[in-house]
Amino acid sequence: MEGRIEPVDQEYIRHYWAAHWGLPVVSIDRVYQPEDVSGLVWRDEWGEAQGLITWAIDGDSAEIVSVDAFQQGRHIGGRLLDGAEAELRRRKVRRATIVTTNDNLRALAFYVRRGYRIVRVALDDMDRVRELKPGVPKLGSDNIPLRDMIQLEKDLTEAPSGGSRRIPESARPETFA
Repeated sequence: MEGRIEPVDQEYIRHYWAAHWGLPVVSIDRVYQPEDVSGLVWRDEWGEAQGLITWAIDGDSAEIVSVDAFQQGRHIGGRLLDGAEAELRRRKVRRATIVTTNDNLRALAFYVRRGYRIVRVALDDMDRVRELKPGVPKLGSDNIPLRDMIQLEKDLTEAPSGGSRRIPESARPETFA
């Protein structure tokens, strides 16, 4: 699939998150608004957005806050994650974390294949999320009870994992300021 990765502005993030995630986006240790993050968008050959990834940097660590491939099975999520990791390395980030929920088995497999390791399970943390966002359902994917948050971590000082693909020049993110 032809396309390109490029930086995305907070207004796009705000619009997307409001429509698809609900504001704020809640993690284990933080609550995020669009102005708290940076991100990349994957655009297809016609310039249409096909995916979004966002992160927040804190010193030499970063949390990848959201990863969205608008169509499954087209390697958009992998391209976005590769692009984000490359940008984080460029910014001297040494460790990246990402949080998902216990029902998101596809995401767990995706992150583990790409070198992330489970480092923390916040049992029953979705109850805290529901206090902030009452619309979050009790059942998640495949009718799995939506209870826990799972934090994964990757050492970005190591060579990219075998699950990562080399990023073609056309897909590398433009340099951020």
